[in-house]
Formats: sequence, C-alpha cells, structure tokens
Amino acid sequence: MRTMPLRWSPGKNIAWHAELLGYGQSRPTVWKGTVYVTTVEGANKETLYLSAYDAKTGKLRWRRSALATTTAEAVYTIARAAPTPVADKDGVYAFFESGDFLAFSHTGQPRWKRTLFAEYGKFDNGHGCGTSPVQNADTLFVLVDHLGPSYLLALDKKTGKNRWKSVRESKRSWTTPLLVTRGKSEELVVSSAGTVHGYSAQTGERLWELTGITGNTIPSPTTDGERIFIGAATSPRESGGRSAAESNQCLTLTEKDGKPSVELKWQAKKAVCSYMSPTPYRGLVYYVNAAGVLFCLDAVTGEEKYSERIDGECWMSPIPAGDFLYFFARNGKTSVVKAGPVFEKVATNTLWPEGEPPMPSFTIPEPKRPEGAQGAPARPGGGPPPGASRDSYLDPIVYGATLAEGAFFIRVGTRLWCVPGK
Repeated sequence: MRTMPLRWSPGKNIAWHAELLGYGQSRPTVWKGTVYVTTVEGANKETLYLSAYDAKTGKLRWRRSALATTTAEAVYTIARAAPTPVADKDGVYAFFESGDFLAFSHTGQPRWKRTLFAEYGKFDNGHGCGTSPVQNADTLFVLVDHLGPSYLLALDKKTGKNRWKSVRESKRSWTTPLLVTRGKSEELVVSSAGTVHGYSAQTGERLWELTGITGNTIPSPTTDGERIFIGAATSPRESGGRSAAESNQCLTLTEKDGKPSVELKWQAKKAVCSYMSPTPYRGLVYYVNAAGVLFCLDAVTGEEKYSERIDGECWMSPIPAGDFLYFFARNGKTSVVKAGPVFEKVATNTLWPEGEPPMPSFTIPEPKRPEGAQGAPARPGGGPPPGASRDSYLDPIVYGATLAEGAFFIRVGTRLWCVPGK
C-alpha cells in the first residue's frame, strides 16, 4: 500500500498534468487504471464530454461527446459539468446539468442514454444542477430537487430504465444522497433545503422525515458506518440570519413504533460547513466554513476539539489518508493536517507557483458593454453578485480530488493533476 506524500509543488512529486477539453466542476472518477472526467463546451453548454485518461501516464485513452438535450447559457455561477460520474465493473455513468444521463463501457462504447429534463420538465434551480448519482450493485440513484416538480429516481444500470420514481416537494438544493445499510436493507438519506428524509432503496418509499434544518442546500450527508452526519452552512437568506450550527447534526438509525426512524445524537455549537460535507475519520468529524476555519468535533459526543484556520475555503471534502487529512482549498493550496484531537498542520502544498495561476483554456467571454456605458459590464445570468469579489467565482478553482490506486487526482475547470504516493 502506498504512502501519500506530505509535500508537493510545481515540479516536485507531481507525476503528470493534463489539459482537458471544455470545462468541468466534477470530481475525477477512477476505475482500474482509468481516470474519468466530465466537461462541457460551448456558449450554451451544448456539447457534453466524458474523457478517459490513463492513470499512470495522463494520456487520453478515449473521449466521447453528446449534444445536450437542454441548454443554458454558460455563466460563472451556474453549474458546468458539476455532477461526478460513477463507475462499476460494467462501465461508467455520467450525469450532466442538462439532464442527460449517459452510460458507456470502459472502452467507450455507448450503452444507454436518458434525457431526464426533457422527460420530466425543465430544471429550475438558479445555480444549475450539482447533485451526483450514487450507486449500489444494480441501481443508480439521482436526486432532482428544484423549483419545479422534484423527485428521487432509481435507474436500472443495465438498461437505464426506471426502477422507481419518488415524488418530492419542490425545493432548491445541490446535495447528493447517501446510501446506508439498515439491517439487511439499503436506505437513501437525502438532506435538502430544510429537511432530511430516509427512503427505501428498493422501493422508493419514504420511511422517515426530519424537519427544522436550515442551510443544508450544498453539504451532503456522510457516515462513519454507525452515525450519519448532516452538514449545513450559514445562509441568512434561508435561516433568517440565524447560525446553521445547530443544523450540523449527528443521527443514528433507529425504530419508532416498529417503523424505521432516526435519533438525534447531537448538534454542533459553532461548526458549520460551506461547500464541503462533514468528514468523519478515526472517531472525529471535520468541517470547514466559508472563511477557511477547520472545526474538529468528537464524532460520538459532538464536543469541539479545536477550531483553526487552514489555507483556504474548501469546495470539496477533505481526503483522509493514513495519519493525515488533506484539505484541498479552492485556491490550489492543500493543507495537510494530522488526524487527531489536537491541531497540527504539517504542510501546505501548491499546484501552481504563487501569483501565477494557470488560465483556463475554456473561458466565458465578457459580455460587450453598450457604447457609452460606464463601469464594468454585468455578467449574463447573474455572475458575481453586487459587491462580491470576482475571486469568489473565477478560475482557477480546485473543484474536486480523488484518492485512488495510490495517487491523488486533482482537477480544476480545465486541468487534471496526478500526485502519486510512494
């Protein structure tokens, strides 16, 4: 088993670097020597790509493209290939914010295609679709929560046909369901915009409901095998200015009156998430807020062990490896923190030289300012809101990283890096 390096930088401990076609925000998916990434291209995100790279060399093995069945203008604050694909022994499954769900073999042969938004209605969520599919042995599950008809869907892996479809209340979120085991059954935990629900993975029946949550629109639920952790961010618009710390909760599966239920074990006092999800590891659970402050809590009791600033806000969850956790900040820096109840940052790593960020190869053009107009032009479709820093939205941003086959695979919008272990 490889040991992951504590330190890397441009030219040191980086095995390869690949330029991607188009732009994407998904996490790399690795299956037996192949790295899969999704991207989109075009002013209206009309072209969808799934690319397969050799995990050892970074060379492109194959790339497949498809035309999006629904399109939307490419802007900085709306999803661009945000859902992360999943893979199994039979192939790879990629879901896009256009509603297109594509299945391919590991050699790139098409298997099936679904067009969910064309079938079930246009997606209306402000910032686009960011949820990723999850899987068990024979089924894919995808959550579609938005202002229109919302649903949780189960698809047969072999055919792409529906196994079941569970109707949900209309609400906006970008979370991904969590698949857990209750006895001999599987259950889907869905944390989304004010509620947490449990569903039967076999039938889609709603089993239980938890209400009174705020800020749980981006962090997804996680588990350490015994407990379920619900993440939430402070959102004045959604919570009336109240802190969402109490919505960062620990639950356990239980029964009430002979029916499936959950029990609240504890609520956080100060810890909140931003984009990342709660990350349990070795009896502790970790959170990073929008200011780049890392909170470490006891996973059993919720007692705070420390809160310390790291090298930036994380738009993805950290990756535990051995005695350390790797926090991949959006700014390209990675804080390596020793696992345990006492804060110890052992390294800060970089992907690009300080002050020399790589420019994306696929950019969104600035809209033209009307002749005679004063000031900078506003971005179509929103862009950074008034008063927001351009740095909050513009490249390069580390969107995702994966630890697989003894290496970290790290991606920004148009680039992919491999940091190997030893």
